[in-house]
Amino acid sequence: MASGTTTNKPSSSSSASSHPNRNNAKPHVSSSAQSPGAAQQHRRHHHPHQPPPKPSPRPPHPTHLPNFHPYPEFLPSQAPPPPPPSYGFHMLDRRTIVLSDGTVRSYFALPPDYHHNFSPPPRPRPLPLPDLGFHDPLRFDLGIVGKRSRAEEEAELFDKARKRQQVLQYGNHPDRFPSSTAGGAAAAAAPPRHLEVDPVALKKSFLHFAKVVNENASAKRNYLENGKNGPIKCAACVIRSSKEFPDMHGLIMHTYHSDHGDLLVDHLGLHKALCILMGWSFSKIPDNSKSYQLLPAEEAAANQEDLVMWPPVVIIHNTITGKNKEGRTEGVGNKAMDNMIRELGCTGGKSKSLYSRDGHLGVTLIKFAGTTSGLKEAMKLAEHFEKENHGRKDWARLQPLALGKDDENNPKLFRVDGKTGEKRRIFYGYVGTLSDIDKLDFESRKKVLIESRMEYLSSNFK
Repeated sequence: MASGTTTNKPSSSSSASSHPNRNNAKPHVSSSAQSPGAAQQHRRHHHPHQPPPKPSPRPPHPTHLPNFHPYPEFLPSQAPPPPPPSYGFHMLDRRTIVLSDGTVRSYFALPPDYHHNFSPPPRPRPLPLPDLGFHDPLRFDLGIVGKRSRAEEEAELFDKARKRQQVLQYGNHPDRFPSSTAGGAAAAAAPPRHLEVDPVALKKSFLHFAKVVNENASAKRNYLENGKNGPIKCAACVIRSSKEFPDMHGLIMHTYHSDHGDLLVDHLGLHKALCILMGWSFSKIPDNSKSYQLLPAEEAAANQEDLVMWPPVVIIHNTITGKNKEGRTEGVGNKAMDNMIRELGCTGGKSKSLYSRDGHLGVTLIKFAGTTSGLKEAMKLAEHFEKENHGRKDWARLQPLALGKDDENNPKLFRVDGKTGEKRRIFYGYVGTLSDIDKLDFESRKKVLIESRMEYLSSNFK
């Protein structure tokens, strides 16, 4: 019978020593097959006076243990890998993204309600690199500058997982992608780009584009309706390479973050003009959070009313007197209006009635000199109408009314003179601002400029 499979019990030690028969002796087992505890007990039993072995200062590498591997992190997983997710193009959503240069691109992404575990497998622990005490090119190339704590590594992994989850959920959509607190703080701390250019050139560009975006009624309506009537073009780009955007947010992002060095002043000037038109803040750096669009209504109205036509103009409404035999509309003439404003103490203004093919438009412009005194005189005339409750807001309340034959019976349009008993029209007037350019005739619109009322008065105060 083989030694490895014998079942005979060993005899006592005395019989074994007196009868050294190899066939009846206990089969020999090598030290490599015995356990360390059993081998030590055997030596103590046969050699009672032998001292115990001294422990080795460096124990041998336990390579004799079963299933031992010096780097268990690199062992393949015992469980079979999970099957790949079954999805195809029929599950993807078509989305668009606005790049930093303003171009729009389409791409496919998983739907927001798609749930799957995309957690990455655990990373193996990197081998420790020697600390050489100076700048190590190897550590620098690997992206390890100095010793990183475990908390820093976990923070980096958490940030990457958060960004990956945001991409899966929102698809990098600029209107839905949430902004991080750190990114918003960094954007708020960054200096505005308006400080990078010449302030005189920036002001000139801003006033120019302020007129451009307001003088065309259809383009202005498309701005205010957020591109509802078609794509919005950038007025600061070269005409042949003018870019189009689906909404105002894309155009605002393009004008502020434009990388055209030679057109940077024009784009920043257009950015400020568009923000004032929309009632948004031009001092906040625009980002996808759209916080720049949150501006109080009082401040937005003050920004618009500060930009006045230049030379100063007072716009007077309700100057129609009737129709002639040919059916054309007639109104108060220029000389009659000059006499009327002189009775109010305004001596420097000059009247100009506006006409169309059908006759008088019921609007008269009172033009003043482009000086500090001319601006003050125009403001004084507008204050007279405001005190009489016949200013801009009062006329705006009458706009829904249909003006026609019954105007003489309307006490807000006509009043009876106490001395003569005549019915006279009630005039409404205000200083012409940036938002009133589209109300002018072609000739006046072509010649008029835009100026900041507060800046002009502060710089020319005497």
